[in-house]
Amino acid sequence: MRDGGVSVGVGAAGHLAVSGATKRFGAALVLDDLSIAVAKGEFVSLLGPSGCGKTTLLRCVAGLLRPDAGRILVGGADITTLPAHRRNVGVVFQNYALFPHLTVAENIGFGLRAQGVAKREAAPRIAEALRLVRMEAHADKAITALSGGQQQRVAVARALVVRPSLLLLDEPFSALDRKLRETMQVELKQLLREVGITAIFVTHDQEEALVVSDRIAVMNAGRIEQLADPAALYGRPSSLYVLDFVGQSTRLSGRVVETASNEIAIDTALGRIWAPGSFLRGSPVIVAVRPEAVTLGSAQDGAANHITARVAEISFLGSRTQLHLDLVEPDRGVVELPRLPDGIAPGASVPLSFRVADAMVFPAP
Repeated sequence: MRDGGVSVGVGAAGHLAVSGATKRFGAALVLDDLSIAVAKGEFVSLLGPSGCGKTTLLRCVAGLLRPDAGRILVGGADITTLPAHRRNVGVVFQNYALFPHLTVAENIGFGLRAQGVAKREAAPRIAEALRLVRMEAHADKAITALSGGQQQRVAVARALVVRPSLLLLDEPFSALDRKLRETMQVELKQLLREVGITAIFVTHDQEEALVVSDRIAVMNAGRIEQLADPAALYGRPSSLYVLDFVGQSTRLSGRVVETASNEIAIDTALGRIWAPGSFLRGSPVIVAVRPEAVTLGSAQDGAANHITARVAEISFLGSRTQLHLDLVEPDRGVVELPRLPDGIAPGASVPLSFRVADAMVFPAP
């Protein structure tokens, strides 16, 4: 099946298979005939701005909402109408939803007690969950004595201890500071790889999605705009929407003036640019290139595109420096360098070059 013009792989291979999911809240269409399949053991992120439908989709899979149309299958079983407590789906909420009056171990074991698991069987499973999240030394502590990162680990352990067939995570790092968030992203990815569980991760943070995911579904207005692995999503976005939402880019508007053997020439405000593509002559287009693909000067091997632009601002980001270019709207430009050469300051005109293969072309909106 397809969603938003992009193959989403719904079929027998999907451990989770959502087919034709539609959900309205009053007149608002929040999920629009959405389909997606996630393989067993795969970590897929739902990425998009507020209101795009990602949390609604997660809540439908969890059983906290019921879609108005469509089907949801996990492990081949149709769970569309099953109540949440019968789905064997673990959920880690944005605020963790831990019980402050219970200890760490008691919080982790709460789901087991709800399932009627005997204490004798529950104890080793709680111990194993504590080991997985490296919280063995904190088993008897109160939740209120833990840091934000430790509480996040407890929430994950509580979801995993019931041995769910699917783990859902709703922006679990949003309350953490940046450094801790980056640490927890790597830890979570390692943990889920060790456990081998299928996971769906909701986030609006593009960098977070790129770090943790096997594949990313970029959502737009209740549909999936593109579903791909992080490298493909960043390197070859399928639309201007995905280009803008995942990463930065230099974007120049122009018109196709020449075509030759799977390449096109585009006249822009900064000059003529060659790019891969097959647009008709006269077509209005947007040509884009990622910041790190642009170099200063014209000495780059294989670089056939050369432009000159004025520097508007310089941003020092530690391991790299960004040059923001002074362009006329709707054009915009950013160049990323490992270090800033001497003599470049705001107001300076700089020569830039990039390969034809690194240029991306989209129909003008």
